[in-house]
Amino acid sequence: MKQGKTRRLLYELLILALTLILLWALLFQLGCWLMPQRTVYGAVWSSYLQEAKNSVDLLFLGSSRVYCDVIPAELYAKTGVTSYVMAGPSQTTPLSYRYLRQCLRTQQPKYVLLEVSGAFFPDVGKDVKANVCYMPLSLDRLLALQSCREGTLDLALFPLQEFHYRIYDKLNEQPPQYDGTLLCGYTPLSEAKAQPAQRTLRTGGVQPGSEAWEENLEYLSRIAALCAERGIPCVCFLAPMRDLYPDGEVETLLEALRAMPGVTAAEDWRRLDEALSIDPATGWYDNIHFNTDGALVFTDFLADYVKDLGLTPTPNADAALWQSRLDYVLAVGTNQP
Repeated sequence: MKQGKTRRLLYELLILALTLILLWALLFQLGCWLMPQRTVYGAVWSSYLQEAKNSVDLLFLGSSRVYCDVIPAELYAKTGVTSYVMAGPSQTTPLSYRYLRQCLRTQQPKYVLLEVSGAFFPDVGKDVKANVCYMPLSLDRLLALQSCREGTLDLALFPLQEFHYRIYDKLNEQPPQYDGTLLCGYTPLSEAKAQPAQRTLRTGGVQPGSEAWEENLEYLSRIAALCAERGIPCVCFLAPMRDLYPDGEVETLLEALRAMPGVTAAEDWRRLDEALSIDPATGWYDNIHFNTDGALVFTDFLADYVKDLGLTPTPNADAALWQSRLDYVLAVGTNQP
């Protein structure tokens, strides 16, 4: 008799568990359906996953300093090398590691170029919601939240709470302003905001020797190790910026990176805009992001850098598609839709 009751209890618990799982799946899918399509400003997983498998030669990772500064279509025009920018707003080093793991599910790039300003980012806030909510459902989506706080875990599991307000707007919403499949992760910024002739000093970031600093170095090491495991050289760099991290802290970071197995190079390009003659009055959107004019010049520099790497482009790339991508970038970069 007791055995029968135990079996019935276990059966009821199983039914309850399955019901809760189905309810969660329904709420999760509803939240995903309500999310606006994301084509710019990072976390552009929907367009990235449309790329043909193993068709990306170069994978760029990092924060907005990458997705506003690197134009894959221009890079292809100069080198024949295909690339994609898989970055996110205020993206931390742990998040870049999780992004890399997910990116390698569909692509086997010949190089990874990682912008490492994230090593200085303090604890993330609301900006990181997009990074997590738009990731494919996976263990990495959940583990990415180790560096997040204040309800972001809830958003990974229940994006409905972030986007529920769109229930009445979803059916009447307009198409997205941009075609993400043509931008390849780049965010065009046409406006020019004049920057002071003298650079400013950025304060308030993560300090060398702190717990957060050591955690960031650990995840940078994981990125390098994962690249080495897959046979992918990893180049780390700091993008040009008018608002500088202290030189001593930067040198500490670069020394640590250069000592990591798997890191091919660690480049300090913070002041590169001077060598490239990018005008502070016309080439910047703000003090850490190029506008399209500045991004084109910086990408041309990257093209020369890529040539020096000796990278062989993926054969049979769709030249017509990449030309249409460049035409599109040039059009929206001067006249945003």
